[in-house]
Amino acid sequence: MTIAGVAALVALEWTLFSNFEIRFINYWLPYHAPLTFLLALTLMVLALRSWVRLMLGGERISTILEENPAPLSLSRAEPLASRLGFSLPVRVLVVDDDAGVRMVMCKKLSNLGVQVTGVCDGVEALLAVADDRWDLVLMDGEMPFMDGIEAIRAIRHQNLLPVYTPIVTISANRSQDYRQACVDAGTTACRPKPRDTRDLEALMDEFL
Repeated sequence: MTIAGVAALVALEWTLFSNFEIRFINYWLPYHAPLTFLLALTLMVLALRSWVRLMLGGERISTILEENPAPLSLSRAEPLASRLGFSLPVRVLVVDDDAGVRMVMCKKLSNLGVQVTGVCDGVEALLAVADDRWDLVLMDGEMPFMDGIEAIRAIRHQNLLPVYTPIVTISANRSQDYRQACVDAGTTACRPKPRDTRDLEALMDEFL
């Protein structure tokens, strides 16, 4: 960068003295060549001095970044699987018909180091649990085609997941009748929809 600055200044000085018929500049014309040489020499010495100090100090950019990495959040610094003692990555299935809610939950879980998949209704949830391993299922309650209660009942009845795999109903419906219906279907627990990453971390800690 310094060498580029030197070249630019020398080029500017040479252009002013060589291409413009200005009385003040023409007065200095006999000193054109020595002035150009002196300016270039001075700036090159400064550039060489800075380069030598940088190399002797050992403070190259790569070294600085290695010794002082960007700070990481606690969640990213320690993957959830290792914190909970899992030998394999934690895998979570998010079932929610609201695309925005589903996307946000998946993003936050991914930031926690979780392998997460999102599906939009109970039918897709049945297909997903039948085809893969899951450590936790977060199931929305009210969805089209097949709601959460129906999906949980089918999963438990058909043994699509091991009995110890938690299925947590995530719903704003807090009525006692609704909660009882979820329990009867085979849900592990009913919880309100998480508002932020801390709520999701609390769910992970509670059910995994």
